[in-house]
Amino acid sequence: MGYLTTILTYNVPSEAEVDRAFLESNGIEVCLLNANTSRNELGAPFFVRLQVMEENAERARGLIKQANPQRFGSSERVNEIDRQIKRALARIVCVGIPVGIAAGLAAYFLAADPAQASPVRIRGSWIVPDFRLELAILAGFAASVGASIWINRKHD
Repeated sequence: MGYLTTILTYNVPSEAEVDRAFLESNGIEVCLLNANTSRNELGAPFFVRLQVMEENAERARGLIKQANPQRFGSSERVNEIDRQIKRALARIVCVGIPVGIAAGLAAYFLAADPAQASPVRIRGSWIVPDFRLELAILAGFAASVGASIWINRKHD
């Protein structure tokens, strides 16, 4: 008796069920891990794993590749997606974050004078509210997100 090996993972449980039935019709015993916990056709909260015994793994891969080759994808497509993700992250780091910091600093220094705010008594202490920091954080976050979306849409 050997160990189970994961052949494929699925986000849509019905695809895993189709491949399970196909492999079982070809005499390969199959185990679907997380099959009962992910019955949502909009997208599973857990990936369903198609598992077979180690000694049947190569045969199972071959059968699925022969019947439905797109299940395994292509290494070229995976590499292209990886490059796109890395480029988007580089744009966020090089453009989005600096723009966000600049917007936050501008909001902080251009906001109303805190001396004009009236003091508030909180837990026995008089505090002068200064909303500039919160405004700066909000402006910086909004600018970072906006710049990142704009830059990534423009280039992709």
